[in-house]
Amino acid sequence: MIHYTLLRTVLDPLLAVAGPAGLVRLEFLPRAWEYHTRAHAVARQNFAAPALAAADGNGDETVPPPPLVVTEDASCFAELRDQLAEYFTGQREVFDIELDLRGSDFQMKVLRQLQRIPFGKLRTYGQLARTMRQPKATRAVGQAAGHNPLPILIPCHRLVGKGGSLVGFAGGITTKARLLRLEGHTLGDAARIEEPKLF
Repeated sequence: MIHYTLLRTVLDPLLAVAGPAGLVRLEFLPRAWEYHTRAHAVARQNFAAPALAAADGNGDETVPPPPLVVTEDASCFAELRDQLAEYFTGQREVFDIELDLRGSDFQMKVLRQLQRIPFGKLRTYGQLARTMRQPKATRAVGQAAGHNPLPILIPCHRLVGKGGSLVGFAGGITTKARLLRLEGHTLGDAARIEEPKLF
């Protein structure tokens, strides 16, 4: 059983899709009316089973996979909705939601490193690549972060370009800036970011 809902937030609406193992997608959805279509597409992409060979043994026919059951159910996302509300009002820095992460080995490494960037801190793509002991993989890190299926929860918005430039974010640069401001950063001139200074 795959569940989904549309979450209204202070930013764009967010499509949430979860399977038996946890949340598989949190997606900015500026065109909110598309959420049913997007939810079914996400379910097919992540949970569709392949056709099976027929049991008669001749190998010429296949048995279609069982149909996906995809249901809109806001009640399944109550905890996510509450934690996001706490985050957007400055009452939460760390999320405690069961996630169902998927991707290549490299993508999974990048997602795990993104999860280690603390609230209120920034990393460049190059720093993340060096942390992974793959200093020449800066571009690949950027591509993997760009395909992050769970923004906000896996904080790819805390990745910035060299020198603090705001680059690359699926929800758009304006949304990235808003998330960083929410976490205490101040924007300098144009699209640059600086970590907050206490003194």
